[in-house]
Amino acid sequence: MVSQPESKQPLRAAVIGAGMSGLFMAYQLQQAGLRFTVYEKRAAAGGTWDANTYPGLHVDVLTRNYEFPFARGHHWSKRYAPGAEVRSYLQNFAAQQGLNKHIRYNTEATSAVWTDGAWTLTLDNGDVEIFDIVVTATGFLRVPSIPRIAGADSFEGKSFHSSEWDNTIDLEDTSIRYAVIGTGSSGVQITSALGTLGRDVTQFIRHPQWMQVKDNPRYTLREKLTFRIPRLAKRYDAKMAVIREKTDGNETWRLVPGPDREMMKQRFLKMLEDEIPDEELRAKFTPHEPLGVKRIAKTPNYYRVVQQQNVHPVFAGIDHIEANGIVDSNGDFHEVDVIVWATGFDAHAYMRPMKVIGADGLDINDAWAGGVVAFKSLGVPLFPNFFLLCGPFAPVNSITIPTTLRDSVGYLMRLIGEMQRTGAAYAPTPQATDAFLQEIREALPGTTYSEGDNWYSQKVGTPIIFPFTRARHAEQYAVLDLHDFEAFPLRDASNERGRAAAVGAGATAAAAAVADAGEADGVSGSGA
Repeated sequence: MVSQPESKQPLRAAVIGAGMSGLFMAYQLQQAGLRFTVYEKRAAAGGTWDANTYPGLHVDVLTRNYEFPFARGHHWSKRYAPGAEVRSYLQNFAAQQGLNKHIRYNTEATSAVWTDGAWTLTLDNGDVEIFDIVVTATGFLRVPSIPRIAGADSFEGKSFHSSEWDNTIDLEDTSIRYAVIGTGSSGVQITSALGTLGRDVTQFIRHPQWMQVKDNPRYTLREKLTFRIPRLAKRYDAKMAVIREKTDGNETWRLVPGPDREMMKQRFLKMLEDEIPDEELRAKFTPHEPLGVKRIAKTPNYYRVVQQQNVHPVFAGIDHIEANGIVDSNGDFHEVDVIVWATGFDAHAYMRPMKVIGADGLDINDAWAGGVVAFKSLGVPLFPNFFLLCGPFAPVNSITIPTTLRDSVGYLMRLIGEMQRTGAAYAPTPQATDAFLQEIREALPGTTYSEGDNWYSQKVGTPIIFPFTRARHAEQYAVLDLHDFEAFPLRDASNERGRAAAVGAGATAAAAAVADAGEADGVSGSGA
């Protein structure tokens, strides 16, 4: 812990995004008594959970592990909650905690420029605001990635990305023929949902992916009552953690070669054998890449659904699209009415296309020209008081977002306390950043993440992954060492906005509250 700050600077913070990360940060800033504004381009809070409304959407980690540690929920209907429930949880949290008064909805930040010891934030309506701190909480499942396919513009039916689901489509209309392109979590969930409804679905599977079959039972009344009694809820969560390790394996099988990894592979192959009796079809669904290279989709019924007569898996790519259908890479034509691009996101966009200019006029795109870099996923050299939540090298594939935020935001709040005490702005030094990235590079060989291309890969630079355990994640944020940071002059805004001396102490107290909050244990996932 750092010493109690003296509140020399009336800090004002901007948070970009009102999804899970943005709301977490806003809550901590409010607890600290700091002035802040959240900018959200959508009309409501929830981030990816507000944007994604496709049929079958659900969170793919235990719902109890996907709650804020300071806002436990009791209304969940299933072990892996439907997306609508997660959306309601986040939006209700914003309302109940009084955060909506700090959020400017339908407002997008287009640029942030560091000038004269402060950040000048420009909004899409032309307004300009001045802040001491900018925290981007824009998420990593935000910017749709759609491949360029010949003839796509000629398609006369409806065509859209999974995160932009056309809710004018009548799901009860049995005449609609759907094409789902992609085999990640979204493609699996959409195909499962439409197939279960009995709709005609053609799914294009260029490369089969590993999937884990997990039942998704409804919570019983007894379980719901248990969640309301902290002592019993803690015991229940511990029991589920034991069950999860039995089904998912320990957290090191992806990190260290050995018998645990081979055991997991055999477990998944046995799962495929149990789910798909037909040897020829099973061979088509068996991935060619090692287990754990990419994120593993969770599903209760996908393998059973794709064997139904109304569901047509096509093990080929797409050659081109015509007015009323798709021609695959084998030359076969598939007539469809709706094309759903379940092709994922640009996971390395972060806050972009927002323009960010740091010290010495450095553009974030130039800073990342040799590959995306960050110190402990939070900061970038020469970008003072500019921070990213769930940013580069955050454990988005191995640790739940609430746990990730508990560790990283607690660290950030202590740094904000130092800003209050010293009246300076901070950016990580190049040396500290290089040392952090070197630890990543040294840990990668031997992990499953290094055995093929995935969303962590960069054309240049260090693969953007956190190849360590949950304990290591907490450890890296346990101590705030100011030697890891370069100090920059911060504007003196004392004449603009008077502040109470308790502000800085509030920042330190909020950091302690985050550190003391109960851990949400589990594996990571977004369900989108």
